[in-house]
Amino acid sequence: MTLQQLRYFEAACRLGSISRAAESLRVSQPSVSMAIRELEREFGVVLTVKRYQGFDLTEDGRILYEMSESLLRHAEHLTEQMRVRSQRRRPVRLGIPPMIGTVLLPALYRAFQRQGLDILLSTEELGTKTLLHDLRENTLDLAFISHRLPVDQEFSSVPIAEAEVVWCALQGHFLADRTQISVQELEGEPLVFFNDSFSVGELLLRQFSEAHIRPDIFHTTAQLSTVQSLIRSGAATGFLLRSMAETIPGTVCVPLSPPLSMHVSLVWKQKPFRDMARLISLCQTMML
Repeated sequence: MTLQQLRYFEAACRLGSISRAAESLRVSQPSVSMAIRELEREFGVVLTVKRYQGFDLTEDGRILYEMSESLLRHAEHLTEQMRVRSQRRRPVRLGIPPMIGTVLLPALYRAFQRQGLDILLSTEELGTKTLLHDLRENTLDLAFISHRLPVDQEFSSVPIAEAEVVWCALQGHFLADRTQISVQELEGEPLVFFNDSFSVGELLLRQFSEAHIRPDIFHTTAQLSTVQSLIRSGAATGFLLRSMAETIPGTVCVPLSPPLSMHVSLVWKQKPFRDMARLISLCQTMML
């Protein structure tokens, strides 16, 4: 059964005539007759009985007619609601790694307020690898990413900031008084790592590998709150961006030796629509 068949049947019943229904719907009479016959074949019932002028409804036809009125009203309401929704402003789907989000999102919303921008954002916090995948799949419009190598040429990008990666530990840790620390000094130290969808974890693993050291990874997670909690508890130490590490009470952050920093860029793949272009323009003026 299709809505079109049901509309043709309902109009014929309401107007008491196939010819008047065809005229009202601006279709041919055979189209209305065919829709009714198709409904009868599908349900295995007789819906109408011909008379000299017009037709009479059978009991089955009367039941279908009564139900069709309600169903068609709901269908029209649904169509109207979807039409209204399609005319609303489209939200900008923005992806951001959790550590970067703690710094950039507040700055972004403050910039919205200062400039009086009314941009609707839908945000997701994910690792850089997942963000790039979602941009390629068009499930995100824009993403802030952290990276060491240049952004792939398939994407457009705007540089936003430089971010230093530091080692973070509870105050009182036996290495907390260092002015800098190497991965060699962290051999055997229980560490909490972001999982492999985060570029910072991948870069750190590479540093350990180049030093021929296997890190003692106590726990792997995609949650910033889990990393913070484990560091605060003293159960493990870990690596965070300096801007994030400095906000955790009772902890110290120590620069790595050699230093490890990352670029932060805003990237996109598709042609920007209006609010997306406004957000890109705003980010170009607020490079940190």
